[in-house]
Formats: sequence, structure tokens, C-alpha cells
Amino acid sequence: MTTVTSKRLLCAAAALLATLAGPVSAGNNVNTTIQEGLSNTNATYQQGRVNDNATYQEGRTNDNRTWQRGDENWNGTAQFGRSNSNETHQRGRFDQAGTKKRRALD
Repeated sequence: MTTVTSKRLLCAAAALLATLAGPVSAGNNVNTTIQEGLSNTNATYQQGRVNDNATYQEGRTNDNRTWQRGDENWNGTAQFGRSNSNETHQRGRFDQAGTKKRRALD
């Protein structure tokens, strides 16, 4: 007998595990996320002395949220889709956020 597992169930389980794991807190945090799907959602929380986050999303709907707390915070986001949403919240001595958005041609 075979077991059938849907992709939605796997995604929901991964999201639940990420939520339960709690925020990342270390001296230096580096995160790079690449998403190429119909609908892309990313949420990143970094707490440390130096935080660096880069997100690339290419899909019809792209949603990105980044929270950074530290002495130095870097965040770069590139979104290429019909609907793009980006929020960046930084608190520290040096904060740098950059966003590039382009509406996809279809």
C-alpha cells in the first residue's frame, strides 16, 4: 500500500516547524532565499550583531517580510511578478534596505 502526501501538507508542516523553531539569534546571520513559483511567500527574522538577508522572488504573486535586530542590518529584495509586496523592519546602529520590483509581462 502506498502513501500519498500532498505538497500543501508538506508545505504546511515545514511552515509549522519553522514557526516552532523560533527566531534566529546569533553573532552573525546570513540568509539567501530564491523562490520561483506561482505564489511566493517569505518571512525572515534575524537577531544578532550582523544580519544579512537577500530574497529573490519570481512568480505571479510575491510577498516578503523581513525583521532584523542588530548592530548592522542588510536586506536586499528583488521581486518580479504581477503583485509584489515587501516589508522591512530594521532596528540597529546601521540599517540598509534595498528593493527592486518589476511587474512581469505575461
